[in-house]
Amino acid sequence: PLFVTIDLEGCWNPFSNFKDSIAVSEIGDVGQAFQKGSEEGEYLFELGFTINFAPVVDLDDSIWDCRSFPGGKEEVAELAEAYVLGLQSKKIIATAKHYPGKTLVVRDPHKHLVAARIDSEDIYPYTELADSVKSAMVSHLIVSGAVDSSGKPAVVSTSAINELKKDFSGLIISDEVNMLGLKYFFNTLDEMYVAVFKAGNDVVLNFNEDPNEIQHMIEVVVEAVESGEISEDQIDNSVTKILELKGFGVI
Repeated sequence: PLFVTIDLEGCWNPFSNFKDSIAVSEIGDVGQAFQKGSEEGEYLFELGFTINFAPVVDLDDSIWDCRSFPGGKEEVAELAEAYVLGLQSKKIIATAKHYPGKTLVVRDPHKHLVAARIDSEDIYPYTELADSVKSAMVSHLIVSGAVDSSGKPAVVSTSAINELKKDFSGLIISDEVNMLGLKYFFNTLDEMYVAVFKAGNDVVLNFNEDPNEIQHMIEVVVEAVESGEISEDQIDNSVTKILELKGFGVI
């Protein structure tokens, strides 16, 4: 079966015309966070979804002002974990985002190339959630400091993704590849497609509505595997993680 995914954060609510969802910035305690996760998980499961691209665990949000939990790093991690447990108790896979942090405080990576310095507190929620959340999303920020992406957007940086993998064995998902904060970094889409797979993402989000372009991306990656630029073992490992998360026992 396919993964069926959605962004339901509360601040961002694709069902807003007929379903209310409280923003995480308004969550006051772990009970409320768990209840939000549980109720949203039940709703999404009934609709046939399998993955929610939430919760946001960036510590601050000065762009949208509603996508981050209140409090410091401990409070954010605690509230996020309660939400994750609530969501996943209803068979919806939660996604901690946007690794390694600072995604909501500089400039909007949907529109701009963005660079930021990452502190140890920014990655604290990912360390705390490593044993509970089942997937994590990597951002397009060019980062230095506690996580260094070597001058490239984190989502195409093997060093940044390997840093995440030190504590986290779950599914690693790219942020959407047509965001200008990634596309502006590359001369061609083909170069970008190879880079985002080569870096170690297990699932790559491509929201292009043209199925021919999706097929083209697959063909580009196949060629990169056949030429040895991308390891076939890496692709196999990602497929194994995907199958296991879908409930298949892997021989």
